[in-house]
Amino acid sequence: MEQPELPLPPPPLRDDQPYVPARIVNEFQYCPRLAYLEWVQGEWAESADTIEGRGVHRRVDGAPSELPDAEEIGDDERIHARSLTLSSDRLGLIAKLDLVEVEDGSVVPVDYKRGKRPHVAAGAYEPELVQLCVQGLIIEDNGYRCTEGALYFRGSRERVRVPFDAELRSKALAAVSGLRLVAAGGRIPPPLEDSPKCPRCSLVAICMPEEVNFIRHGVAPRPLAASRDPSLPVYVQASPARVRKRGEMLVNQNEEAGETTARLIDTSHLVLIGAVDVTAPVLHELMRREIPVSWYSGSGWFLGHTEGYGEWVQLSVFQCRLGRRRRIELKLALEETINHAEDHVIILDLGPAATLRPRVESLGESFSVVERSPVIV
Repeated sequence: MEQPELPLPPPPLRDDQPYVPARIVNEFQYCPRLAYLEWVQGEWAESADTIEGRGVHRRVDGAPSELPDAEEIGDDERIHARSLTLSSDRLGLIAKLDLVEVEDGSVVPVDYKRGKRPHVAAGAYEPELVQLCVQGLIIEDNGYRCTEGALYFRGSRERVRVPFDAELRSKALAAVSGLRLVAAGGRIPPPLEDSPKCPRCSLVAICMPEEVNFIRHGVAPRPLAASRDPSLPVYVQASPARVRKRGEMLVNQNEEAGETTARLIDTSHLVLIGAVDVTAPVLHELMRREIPVSWYSGSGWFLGHTEGYGEWVQLSVFQCRLGRRRRIELKLALEETINHAEDHVIILDLGPAATLRPRVESLGESFSVVERSPVIV
């Protein structure tokens, strides 16, 4: 039988202690060690996810709005306020609210999230639900009526309604108390064990969960699945010779040695020494596959190098090879630079050159896809 936790009140907030942000309560519900590293030790590291999330909130944030006092809000009044900061002395919490909607006398906080809505029964994961409920508790502590909130997922453009029931309120208050107790104790919580949360955490290199668990408990680290490239370089040094393409094979034709073959999929590099002739189809295929070709004289002197850039589509402006983090930084920089009413930028994310799976993103002025249909004359 599972033993329920005994809810302990947090130590009283001293005058020299800062308010705890609602975002840190989210981190504590996700991973207590992560919250301790960020809140108590002040650690921080960027990742593609944090950069993208900051970009989402930067688009939402504008000039800070003010919310009328609770007694000044009428039952039939509709109000929208953005970038609103509220705090609670009783709970020792503070939150920056992305959007606050007032309708029928009730205040609804709307929290913006990057990515798509997860397909779970609650509509969102528990840390996001707890963070939103903490915002609701802060709103109530300021005298407003708040019974529900909403999460807006920018990736899928979906809005999820979140009622603040007794169970969710209890979880939020327990998370706040647990966070303040851990922070007051001054001892960092242990890392998670074999958790899928760790690999994409921005602080994984600081937290070092695998290393800490191995030293403390002898838990073997997860094995690294390093990629292995079985391809090998192909050397052609008998001259005169001719390299041709036959299907998925490289064919080396030589008067003395006859004909030898090598599979293109097994070729990492083609090295030509001496009087070796290469057909145009071979060069085109090697450049498409990004297999380099090195040219040497018969005595071994290096002459030149040929290398392609993969199977790219034709772009009208520029091409660039970026990792996930750099691509997000480029997108955010473009969004700040372009005129969204007039400019139109299309980003084609092609993925690896060997397996093209284009993904299209559009920035700026909206556009409609041109429908193609047969023309009957």
